[in-house]
Amino acid sequence: MIMTLDRLSEIVEAYGAAAHRWPLAEREAALAFVAANEEARALVDEALTLDLMLDLAPAPEPVSNELVARIMAARPRALPGVAVADRPVPKGVFGFWKARLQEIWPYGPPAIPAGALAASIMLGVGFGFSVPTTATALGNLGLTSQTASATSTDLSDQLVVLAFADNQYPQEWQQ
Repeated sequence: MIMTLDRLSEIVEAYGAAAHRWPLAEREAALAFVAANEEARALVDEALTLDLMLDLAPAPEPVSNELVARIMAARPRALPGVAVADRPVPKGVFGFWKARLQEIWPYGPPAIPAGALAASIMLGVGFGFSVPTTATALGNLGLTSQTASATSTDLSDQLVVLAFADNQYPQEWQQ
């Protein structure tokens, strides 16, 4: 096998400068190439410097068993140590819905998220009813119901002007 500088570079980048780590099928050709080529020797010397610096780096401390136990104890779960398939099946309609709810929300009582959802729905409905209707908006602008049909598109344009706080009011509003 013929060794090239590009292939030796790939080997050194993947396996390091130590020849005993290089692939056995290419090791003899790579060693002969390094012995015969100055650029190859410089490449291996540069990789050797990096290998020595990596060897001097401190090894990370192993994770303690106490830390693993604390993390595993803090994770959210519905029933400790029981898989979903192994859970007892509750009886009756109420039990069926309770089991479905535990599958969706296994983090404890679902009253808080359900209450938040209900509150957001009620706020949305309340704000929806508090928005003035077209007839109320027309009355506030001093328009009658006869002119309402003729000016509905004009009114929507005028409301857009008001919504964007444009200080250039339409001609009919200026008095």
